[in-house]
Amino acid sequence: MSEVYEPICVERILVSLDNSPHSSAALNASISLARQFNAELMGIFIEDINLLNLAEMPFRKEVSEYTAIIREITTDGLTRGITVQSRGITRSFQRLINQTDLQANFSVLRGHVTEMIEKESQKCDLIVIGKRGTNPLSRPRIGSTAKALVQNHRKPLLLIEQDNRLGAPMILLYENSPLGRISLETARFLLDPDEPLVILLSEEDYESFLKERKVLNQWSSKHQIVVTIQAYRTQAFAQFIQMIAGLKTGLIILPHQNDSPNYQAVEKYFDEITLPILLIRKIDQD
Repeated sequence: MSEVYEPICVERILVSLDNSPHSSAALNASISLARQFNAELMGIFIEDINLLNLAEMPFRKEVSEYTAIIREITTDGLTRGITVQSRGITRSFQRLINQTDLQANFSVLRGHVTEMIEKESQKCDLIVIGKRGTNPLSRPRIGSTAKALVQNHRKPLLLIEQDNRLGAPMILLYENSPLGRISLETARFLLDPDEPLVILLSEEDYESFLKERKVLNQWSSKHQIVVTIQAYRTQAFAQFIQMIAGLKTGLIILPHQNDSPNYQAVEKYFDEITLPILLIRKIDQD
């Protein structure tokens, strides 16, 4: 590691909020990260134009998620409901921000949710969003908006779900690449002084594994960090997922390169991972 690498630079954080219970976790995590990075916080609530367009459809009826009662969809009813949601989320945002010394602002926007998040994220360096969808009766899985951002986003992205908290254990999927080293330095920056860093290191090529383990041990000694290096093989990655199943406090940091076998090994388990997931993408400086 002769070259010098730095953590991701985060000056402004975007947190997208909705009426799901996962938004509370997203807001708390974004506040925590804003403190650590000394960053400005930008909160948004998006009035989903797709929902409003439903009222113009000829069938205009919905089945309640909780009571199975069939009711007519009206533009006025949807608009009132969305307005109530936006006011409640705005109050929650301001209440928590008023307990901090952070610079923050909140906006209510209207449009297609993913498109609006992508647009607003151009002003920011990190996106925080609830990982799950808003339907409480569906099988736990990554929500459509989060999935779209994972597939298409160009900024670092934190996925978090209900009752999640940032903390220990901090787990890094390491790879020998510039992005991998940026992720390593980001983990060091976010790590609490008294906590160890768990580094997952592929041993598909055992000679490379031994070489990288030596380099990582030297790095940890230099920075006086306690690390636990855990070897893994791609085909057996499910065993590690089972080990951390159900954990709600901690953080998994992943270098996000779609063509990386290491990343692909983890991505298929996103639905099963309950810990917050931080996907690292190098922020363009131009």
